[in-house]
Amino acid sequence: MFPKGIHNLQNRLIISKAREMGITCEPLLEGCEDFLKLSVGDQEIIINKTRSHRLPLIAGLLAKNKQACNMLMHEQGMPVPSFIVIPEMGSEAVAFLNRYGSIVVKPLDASSSMGVTLDVRTEEELETAIHLASVHGSSIMLQQYVTGIDYRVLIINGEVAAVNQYRPVYVEGDGTSTVRALIEQLNQERIEMTPIGEYEAFPEVNAETERLLEVLHAQGTTLDEVPAAGKEIELYNLRNSAAGKISEFYKDCTEIIHPENARMIIQAAKTLQIDVAGVDVRCRDIRTPISRDQGGILEVNALPDMTHHVFPHGGTTRDVVRLYLEYLCQEQLEYKIYSL
Repeated sequence: MFPKGIHNLQNRLIISKAREMGITCEPLLEGCEDFLKLSVGDQEIIINKTRSHRLPLIAGLLAKNKQACNMLMHEQGMPVPSFIVIPEMGSEAVAFLNRYGSIVVKPLDASSSMGVTLDVRTEEELETAIHLASVHGSSIMLQQYVTGIDYRVLIINGEVAAVNQYRPVYVEGDGTSTVRALIEQLNQERIEMTPIGEYEAFPEVNAETERLLEVLHAQGTTLDEVPAAGKEIELYNLRNSAAGKISEFYKDCTEIIHPENARMIIQAAKTLQIDVAGVDVRCRDIRTPISRDQGGILEVNALPDMTHHVFPHGGTTRDVVRLYLEYLCQEQLEYKIYSL
């Protein structure tokens, strides 16, 4: 069904939707997933997942530098949590921690949550987190930790295409199963077969880690307890946690974003000149306008993953790949229809 060597689900989504829309889509290089060639009539467009010729080089470079992104958004008056950039552990880092009480430590130019530690509160935790971040980058950003709900907003061509709320995975009691059995069931259900192949919603949850057992203990339960029907049991605690090791549920909530928040997030993408962006926001409720005292923009990504919007854990699936291809090929598609 798919060309040889195409295993990435985002590429498979693009190829599948392109075929449905009458767009020829194939690897630029046989067996290589880096570039896909879209063809409509005699027009061709080369893409790298959600990157195309419409993404300026400077935008891609800015997106990789969290300090530059935050500075530009702050200058536009957008709510960005306070931050500093440091080369190593020192008095400046300790002073920043003491000022805010809870912070996030991250490499300045890494991606995919690598080297990021959340909710750091002590000097000992700070030193460990800075060492972890330094493995993934030469400079380290310390940022005020914002409490609230996490959202990922997908922007395509200056419009909100989809919004997901995400939270660490949890299990819900059924009145008969132990926590251990519920986790086993969760691990089985996290993988599903789709028209584009096997989809893994999140990494497997290891029930035997010391960290997970501590999280259960804090809730007054164990792996062998049987929670009441409907009771939610958290499996992760964000306190001093490595962000890249947290499995998460993604639930669509596109319909509820407040118009002012939508406008602000669209402006964030425009400020960085990113045409297809994934904007991470944390706030109390995305249905309410976001201000500095109740949330903020955490990050703007220039290579967003669209799979969670197509296969959400809950809520409506969004046809975001069609929106993306229509954005890229609109003129060619309109000409093709006109020529028929």
